[in-house]
Amino acid sequence: MSELRALSTVQDRLDQYAAQRFGLNRTDLRALDLVGQAEVLSPTALAEALGLSTGATSTVLDRLEAAGYVRREPDPVHRRRTVVRMAPRAHEMSEAVFGPVLRGTLDQAAAQPDAALTAVADFLAGHRELLNRCLAAAREDDGS
Repeated sequence: MSELRALSTVQDRLDQYAAQRFGLNRTDLRALDLVGQAEVLSPTALAEALGLSTGATSTVLDRLEAAGYVRREPDPVHRRRTVVRMAPRAHEMSEAVFGPVLRGTLDQAAAQPDAALTAVADFLAGHRELLNRCLAAAREDDGS
């Protein structure tokens, strides 16, 4: 438990550093991360993932677009909808900020046996599911 808490703390510090480097607030950085993970995302799906209203998410997207980090494009399947994707500037900034972390993590993983990596991945996936269940229960309890 102490290692998970320590990891959470240092991840939080990395997120704060990244937000400062990108010139964003933490919510906008999280939105950019979600868009980057998905590669292409609808504004509605982004709102759900952030736990924000669609109106608040639109404001987030306005800021990200103004900063040159995302592009809104017509949805190729639904002509009245849009999709969001990262702009080249965001990819460049991500490489500058997170590239060393990603490369270091891959180096660490390469030094581990596959069975150990599978066990860690299984634990982390289960822990993420637990956190999602706890958040859902908390929202139910407080009516949000």
